[in-house]
Amino acid sequence: MRQKIRGYKLGLLLLALLLTAGCLETALIGAGMTAGVGGYKWVEGTMEKDYPRPIQDTWNAALAACRDLQLKITTQEYNPLDSHIEAIQPPDTSVKIQLVARPNQITTVKVRFGLTGNQDASAYFNRRIMVHLGLPQT
Repeated sequence: MRQKIRGYKLGLLLLALLLTAGCLETALIGAGMTAGVGGYKWVEGTMEKDYPRPIQDTWNAALAACRDLQLKITTQEYNPLDSHIEAIQPPDTSVKIQLVARPNQITTVKVRFGLTGNQDASAYFNRRIMVHLGLPQT
């Protein structure tokens, strides 16, 4: 009889841990999302940054940033979920920009200058977007 009670208690403890782990994971994801807005992420030559603005506003700011850097836009494709801009930075550096709509009016901007990426140029491009969105620069 004691073995059965002990087994039930162990089962309940494991179930409680599993349920708590799910809540903890959700809380951590929410905290990570909040912390992610404002920080840069550098992944294999592409800089990613989240903006707390809808994709349409961020798209307009990205186009304005292209004008600021005197980039020659070769392709632009707007979509409310996933948008793309391809441009050339004189004399011949390719620039690829992708905007991805996220939940809660957050837009992720991914920028890559050249074949291997240029972190300084990407960071400057993102700062220009922040200026056009009226956000404080980080």
